[in-house]
Order: sequence, then C-alpha cells, then structure tokens
Amino acid sequence: MSERELLMLEIAQTPDTLVREVLNFLLFIKAKTNQDNFQTSSSEIREIPSFLNFIDQVNSEIPAQEDAQLPKDLSKNLDHYLYGSSKGEE
Repeated sequence: MSERELLMLEIAQTPDTLVREVLNFLLFIKAKTNQDNFQTSSSEIREIPSFLNFIDQVNSEIPAQEDAQLPKDLSKNLDHYLYGSSKGEE
C-alpha cells in the first residue's frame, strides 16, 4: 500500500476537527515550500524537505535576541503565558 493510500485510510478514520487541522497544515506547508517542490517529472525526482528540517529552518530565522527573551518554561507553562492560567508545578 502506498503512503498516499495509507494517508487516505487514516483520514477516513479521523474526526472532522482533526482532518481540518491536517488540511490547514498541508496547505501551509505547500505554500511555504512552493508548489514546484511537490511536482516531480518522470526523469527527475526532487527530495522533499522533511518536517524536522522545515522546523529547523523556521527556528533559524528567529533572531537570537528574541529567542533569549522567551521564558525558559514556555513549553511547560504555555497556557499561563497565553491565557493567564496558573503555572504548573516546577
């Protein structure tokens, strides 16, 4: 079974809210990496950047000064910083 077929099978078994998020993510990635990277000719196959390489690229575009200003517990207490909820235990 091809990856495309496996993906379609998984999507068929996934709740609509999650399918919407996956669709939005796919459209974002396609726009970011340019549609040409997803089209391959029979004589030339281009390597599609992996998701982790994409994340590394996005992270490398953040200036070091701004990155240093982020709280060290941001991932642990994201709800606190976004919505003002109480911080988790440290």
